[in-house]
Amino acid sequence: MNAVAAVILLLDFGTPKSPVMANWTQVVRTADGAGPWVGTPAQEAFEKVWPRSNPNASTGREDPPPVYTNDLLCDGITGAQPAALRVELPAGDYELWFAAGSPAPVRGQVFDFTVGAGAGSAGVQIQGQYWLETRRFRFHAAGGATDVAITPKSKYALLGMAIYPAAEADRVAREALDEHEKSIYQLPPDLLAKWKLLATPDPVGQMPAIPAADRARGYLVHQRSYLENIYPETVPYAAEISPTLQAFASLGEYEPLNFAVYALKDLHGCRVNVSDLRGPGVIPGAAVDVKLVQFANSRLNYTVTGSYKVVPDYLRPFDTADIPANRNQRFWLTVHVPNDAAGGMYSGEATLTAADAPAATVPIRLRVLPIRLQADPDKSYGIYYRDPLDEASRAQDDSSKAFYEHQARLQAEDMNAHGTVLNVPLSVWIGVPKDPAQPLGLSYDWTGLEARVARCRKYGYNGPFIVSLNTGGLYERHMKGERFGSHLRGAKPCPDAFVTEMQAMVAYIEAGRKERGLPEFLYYPVDEPGTTPDQVGFMVQCLQGIRAGGGKTYVTADPTHEPFDPMRPLVDVWCTQPFLPTHDVVTADMQQSGVRYWCYPNHINGENDHTTVAGARFTYGFGFWRSGFVTLIPWIYGWTVGNPFNNLDGSSADFFNRPGPDGTVWPVPMWEAYREGYDDYRYVYTCGQLIAQAKKAGKTKEAAAAQAVLDEVWRAIEVKPKYKLDSDVWGYREFDLRRWQIAREILHLQGALR
Repeated sequence: MNAVAAVILLLDFGTPKSPVMANWTQVVRTADGAGPWVGTPAQEAFEKVWPRSNPNASTGREDPPPVYTNDLLCDGITGAQPAALRVELPAGDYELWFAAGSPAPVRGQVFDFTVGAGAGSAGVQIQGQYWLETRRFRFHAAGGATDVAITPKSKYALLGMAIYPAAEADRVAREALDEHEKSIYQLPPDLLAKWKLLATPDPVGQMPAIPAADRARGYLVHQRSYLENIYPETVPYAAEISPTLQAFASLGEYEPLNFAVYALKDLHGCRVNVSDLRGPGVIPGAAVDVKLVQFANSRLNYTVTGSYKVVPDYLRPFDTADIPANRNQRFWLTVHVPNDAAGGMYSGEATLTAADAPAATVPIRLRVLPIRLQADPDKSYGIYYRDPLDEASRAQDDSSKAFYEHQARLQAEDMNAHGTVLNVPLSVWIGVPKDPAQPLGLSYDWTGLEARVARCRKYGYNGPFIVSLNTGGLYERHMKGERFGSHLRGAKPCPDAFVTEMQAMVAYIEAGRKERGLPEFLYYPVDEPGTTPDQVGFMVQCLQGIRAGGGKTYVTADPTHEPFDPMRPLVDVWCTQPFLPTHDVVTADMQQSGVRYWCYPNHINGENDHTTVAGARFTYGFGFWRSGFVTLIPWIYGWTVGNPFNNLDGSSADFFNRPGPDGTVWPVPMWEAYREGYDDYRYVYTCGQLIAQAKKAGKTKEAAAAQAVLDEVWRAIEVKPKYKLDSDVWGYREFDLRRWQIAREILHLQGALR
């Protein structure tokens, strides 16, 4: 291929018949090996052009596509063997840009590869479909034929490539590449122009007087509680400038700290290092995890389009960070107190360095409490979950399979570290013939389910397990091929034979469960049923069939809604989104009828708002305690529809924890707040256990004093069905105060019981 247009090469990969980007050159592999490819590498071409609007039969609405494509991004090439693209370049310094990933549906595949030329290279790891990325690197060409090497660890997927003189990088980006960057990471330029960017709240508004030393240094260091959001434009209060980071934590506890940098000029190459924390012992600096709070464009609701805000979204690892002038960057520090740490006060510091500004130190003071927090065995913290093991089972190469298995282990460990056991819904999906005249023919391969149950047990959860069924298949079988939509949209009661076959399916599964010694199953026929008489009537049929088959029933619905009354006698577990019914009703019903109350608090999971951090902590701690419910199981650990790092594409925004490209977890602040709520409840429960021990030991005065504190905290909780907004809950100082009050009583009781 000859260099053209001032040695600017714009290359569009794809099929011979796929669209070609205007002013770009189509590059396809020909059967005879002609063209720019060195040799005849084994390659496949793919193409998927997504329309701007897609009908959703389940919901009855028009959805945006999972990713926005254009003539460059809709097609590409993929292969599992090394390949090289040969181009002619005059001697000089160049930049190479490439777009990678698959806009076409593909499951179980990790695209893990490197593109290199000269001494330069860039790698990319992409998990499956709709995750598009761009990379660029610089290299020197000696002149003449130059090979661009593509080296896959598993497979590569290339959409397009640009090669241009390094001196022309800004112009080429502006004229040829920016539209593709926006289409991948935001929206196509024509759509983005139609969306409204909304201002984020700033309670201060006006910058306080800046200390002379900070002005000379070029930035402010400030801090506010992690329960309070910091946006790119947030102006600090004067009292927040030059902070000391302070916290207390028990043995083995994780505790978040943070600080932010407000740049008074452009800052480049910023790093954060944490010293050892020294006191009665040493907490190594390596025990402090440092991440950057990534700002992102985000919808106001996960399905609403047309407007967005720039919000703190997820926490990601980083080496260096650039901070534009008049903008913030927040850094999130998580201290993990060793289980064998000596109690007492520890001191250290975090140091921020930049390539073009003097360093700043941020003092850290951490009080370690000689307390071992206990977990309530009667309470469970679970979560809905998209399991990487499902992708591992679909993998076509060993590298992808190993990646997803490794990712599953990392995520299980992360859940455990946040107090969340692997209480996750499972599926026993049994195919059924559509013709009701054909025998049901029940059969199921238990291998995968047994492996998942074993893994859950390994990480501390022994059941009961929520199990979904092929309710939709049975419905189609008995309703002449009709399907019900999302939340039973359009569902009608079925013939009696439906109930009979639901009974047979559940009886078959129950027999297999018992034969294999698996824990109890809770059968989950449909998610969030609607309230019309037909929808409720169909749900009654499902529950009747499950009960008749010997199973326990699990329903995601609010039992305080009167239309659900016909279901009530058939429900073993109500899983509701709000904390309803109230504490007294819940506890009485559980004692009298044996029904259990679980909650899936999606309102503080990022589904509707990425920023309700205090509401998340309250829900998972003091609110959970006050509710009387026995399990929290929100939807969902991570949800990606399109590109996981673009909240504006797809039928819904991506939210909650993100999949790090290397298989690690990139958490969100709300996930860290879940853990803080879990710890709040552990402080409550530990205090309660010590009160009981003190009473048995005759320490009635100490027990009464501690109980009075717990009672005071109980009364201070304003009971609500949902703690959605941070304005609905305590301020951060009260969270700290209440936890400290309880911790102090724990210390007093421990002393009295020695």
